[in-house]
Amino acid sequence: MSMLKIKIAAPAGFGIMSMGPLLAKVLKRYGFYVMGYPEYPSLIRGGYNSYLLMISDEPVYSPYEKTDILLTYSKLSFDKEDLKSDTIVIADFEKLRVDKSNLNCKVYDIPFAKTVKEEGLPDIVQNIIGIAYLCKGMGIDISVLKEVLKGALSDKVLEVNYKAAECGYRLCTEHFVNVEWEKRDLNEHIIMTGNEVAATSAITAGVNFYSTYPMTPASTVLHFLAKYAKDYNIIVKHTEDEIAGITMAIGAAYAGARAMTGTSGGGFSLMVEGLGLAAITETPLVLFISQRPGPATGMPTWQEQADLRFVLHASQDEFVRAVFTPGDLKELFYAVFDAFNIAEKYQIPVFVLSDKYLSESIFMEDGFKTEGLKIDRGYIFEGDKSDPMNLFPRYKEYKDGIPKRAFPGTPGGIHKTPSNEHDEYGFVSDDAFIRKEQQERRFRKLENLVKEMPTPLLYGDETADITFVSWGSTKTVLFEAMKYEKNFNFIHFPSIYPIDWKSTKGLLETRKKLILIENNFTGQLGGIIAENTGVFIEDKFLKYDGRPFFVEEVLNILKRVS
Repeated sequence: MSMLKIKIAAPAGFGIMSMGPLLAKVLKRYGFYVMGYPEYPSLIRGGYNSYLLMISDEPVYSPYEKTDILLTYSKLSFDKEDLKSDTIVIADFEKLRVDKSNLNCKVYDIPFAKTVKEEGLPDIVQNIIGIAYLCKGMGIDISVLKEVLKGALSDKVLEVNYKAAECGYRLCTEHFVNVEWEKRDLNEHIIMTGNEVAATSAITAGVNFYSTYPMTPASTVLHFLAKYAKDYNIIVKHTEDEIAGITMAIGAAYAGARAMTGTSGGGFSLMVEGLGLAAITETPLVLFISQRPGPATGMPTWQEQADLRFVLHASQDEFVRAVFTPGDLKELFYAVFDAFNIAEKYQIPVFVLSDKYLSESIFMEDGFKTEGLKIDRGYIFEGDKSDPMNLFPRYKEYKDGIPKRAFPGTPGGIHKTPSNEHDEYGFVSDDAFIRKEQQERRFRKLENLVKEMPTPLLYGDETADITFVSWGSTKTVLFEAMKYEKNFNFIHFPSIYPIDWKSTKGLLETRKKLILIENNFTGQLGGIIAENTGVFIEDKFLKYDGRPFFVEEVLNILKRVS
C-alpha cells in the first residue's frame, strides 16, 4: 500500500474548505483513492483552517496524525503542526515572515504573493496557484486540474483560475514527491461528505418536507436539499428556530408528507418538546442529529459522540423511538432510507445519529445500490366515501400495536390529534383504563421493530485476541488500522435502540478481550451495554478533545494492550 498525507492550511476566508475537496476530485480523477478531513474554528475570517487529504492506491477510510506535505498560507502552521525532518512544507516564507533556516523540514519557498501581483491576479487565487504547484509536483497533468476547475467554478471566474493554475505549474520545476503508484479507474466512484449522502438518501426515500434552523455540523443537509428542492419537489424551510423546525415537520408529516428535520445537540435541546408531541400523536418523523462537543454552544465546529444517551432518553415519560448510529457512508445512506420507512410504518420518531467527522469529511464509495429499496408508508386509511363524515378510530390498534393513519381530508377519517393522552378517536382522556390500554398498545410496536433494526456486527479475524467495541464513525478508523495490525477485530453498533440484546450479549461474551472506543468522556455505549447485558467493559479508549480518532492512536493502543 502507498500512502501520502497532504494538509492545506490557511486563515478562514481563504477558501480552504473549497480547496480540499477540489484537490480531492483532481486526485480521484487521476486514479487515486482519497479521503478528506477538515478542521476549522467557528470564525468567519482569520483563525486556523486546515484540510487533511489521505491519498492512496487502496481505499482509505480515516485520517492520520502525521502530515507528509504541508501547503500553508498561515504563520500559525509553524506553531500548530508537528513538522518532521521528512515533512515537505510549501509556503511563501517572505510573506509569512517565517525564518525558514530554523526549520527542520524540507522547505519549498514559493512567492505566491509576488506572483499574483506581477500577473495582475486577485490575492484569493494564491490558493489555486498552491494547488497547481502541488499537482505539478506530483506529476499530474494540468489538464486534469483544469477539467475539475471547469466543473467547480462559474464561467465568470474560470479564466482567472486557469491563469492561476498555469502560474502554479510554471513555478514548480520538479516532481518533488513520487506517486508513481498503480492508478485505478475510479470514474464510477463517488466522493461525498456524510451530510451530502444523508440528503441524497432522504431524496431517494421520497422526502418532500425538510424544516430546520441551520446548526453546524448538520447545516449542509439543509443547503443540499434546498439546492435540489425544485428538482425533487421538496419543500425546504429555513425556520426562525429549531422549535419551529421540528413542529413544522410534525405538521407536514401529519398532513401526509414524508418529513425530516436536522440539527446538532444544541438545536435538538430546543426540539425536545416537539419530540414528545410527535410521540404522543404517533406522527412519523425522521431526525438527523449531527453531534459536536457541548454542553451549550460547546465547540461548534469540532467532533464528539456524546449525544447518544440524550437522544435515547429525550423528552418526558417513555415512548418508543428508534436510533440508528451509522459508521460510514454506506451505512448512513441505508440508515436514512430505512429511517423514513420505520418512522411511517411504526408511527414513531426515528433518529439518525451522525457526528462532525462523518458529516463533513469526504469519503469515496463505489456507489449505493438502490435496486430493491421500497418505500413503505405503513398502514393508511384509504377513506370511506359512503360515509365521509364518520368518526375514525385513529388510535385503535390495527396490527402489532400500530394503528392506521388518516390524513386530513380523508372521507370518513374524522378524528382528533391531541398532545394529551386520548382514546381511540383522539378524544382527551385521563381515564386509568384508557391510559393503560394506549400505553401498552404503543409499546407493543417494539416486538417487531427490534427485528427490523440492524444488529451489531463483528469485523475482522474472528479469532483475534483483542476486540474493540464501537458505534458511529469510529468504524472508519478501525478499518484503516486493520491495514497495519491483524490481531484485533471490532464489533460495531449501526443502531443502538431497539436491538436484540440477547444475541448482542452472546456476541460480546465470546470475545477474548474487549476494549471500548468512543468519542466521549464517560463511555456512553459501554454503559448502555452494561445496563442491557450485564457485560462490563473495563478497558476504555475514550477521546473527548474535539478531534476524531487517528490511525496512529489506535495502533498505539494495540501496542500497549498486546
